[in-house]
Amino acid sequence: MLKSMWNLWRGFWFEPQPMTTLALYRICFGILILQTYVIHIGFDFLNWYGPKAIIPIESVRQFFWWNEPRFDLLLLFPQTDAWYVAFYVSFVIAIACATAGLCTRVSMAYVCMSLISLHHHDPFNINGGDTFLRLTSIFLAFSHCGEAWSLDNLIKRKRGIAIQQLHNPWAWRMIQVQLAIAYCDTFWCKIVGQQWLDGTAVYYATRLEDMYRFELPFLFDNLWFCKLLSWYTLVIEFAMWTFVWFRETRYYILIGTLFLHLGIDVAINLPVFEWAFIAGLAAFIYPDDLDQIKTWLITTVRSRIKPRPNMTA
Repeated sequence: MLKSMWNLWRGFWFEPQPMTTLALYRICFGILILQTYVIHIGFDFLNWYGPKAIIPIESVRQFFWWNEPRFDLLLLFPQTDAWYVAFYVSFVIAIACATAGLCTRVSMAYVCMSLISLHHHDPFNINGGDTFLRLTSIFLAFSHCGEAWSLDNLIKRKRGIAIQQLHNPWAWRMIQVQLAIAYCDTFWCKIVGQQWLDGTAVYYATRLEDMYRFELPFLFDNLWFCKLLSWYTLVIEFAMWTFVWFRETRYYILIGTLFLHLGIDVAINLPVFEWAFIAGLAAFIYPDDLDQIKTWLITTVRSRIKPRPNMTA
């Protein structure tokens, strides 16, 4: 009994696995980080992080760092706009490279260090999902996420270099476990209160008018609809750290969780938070199922672009 449990534990963390699932998460992660720092921040980068930012680094060091050491690459640069813009451009290039899987080890490590640095430089520019993304960037930086669906692999093939298909999955498992911990924590935090149990929590949450994305009074002014959504949330969050580990139930739970986050994103304007967790769901897709989807897509595309036979004599 103990030996079988030990073997199951070791197999979960260390039995070599294809890296396609981790590569898919790398791509989703990269797209989300690009969207955050190119679209949401973009030309306001210097306003948030520059030498003359809204919150000066001196204030951050005194009142947030408490004058203790923090990891911040920006402090290595001369305190001029030009150097900070150069850092921003290099950061965006690194994100693009990591997303495409080019020099993945180096680019992902740089992305990871940059995300940590930017948070320390201005800890007040947050969106809720940034903590999860920073944490998973550490796992990606130490993983084999560039060993599938990457330009690195394409270059290896062009050069005739053999590609190892299976790798240690510990980093992939850490992302899965971290996501499960997040849902476990939020589930227990909810059930210790009264509003989630009596079903009124969603009703109160949808009274925050300054956070509306779309006003849907015909839905959220209906108390029973709000009750059903509240209880649905509890069921999904419970399932995401329990039944999600079983193959027979996993995809049903992932679909239910996807609908949960999409519904929140439609109703409440949380630009990155919901999509950070939607991207995390990709880490639970089985590699063999991804291969089947890939094969189906390739077959479908080829059948549609296949040249028609020449009917002329």
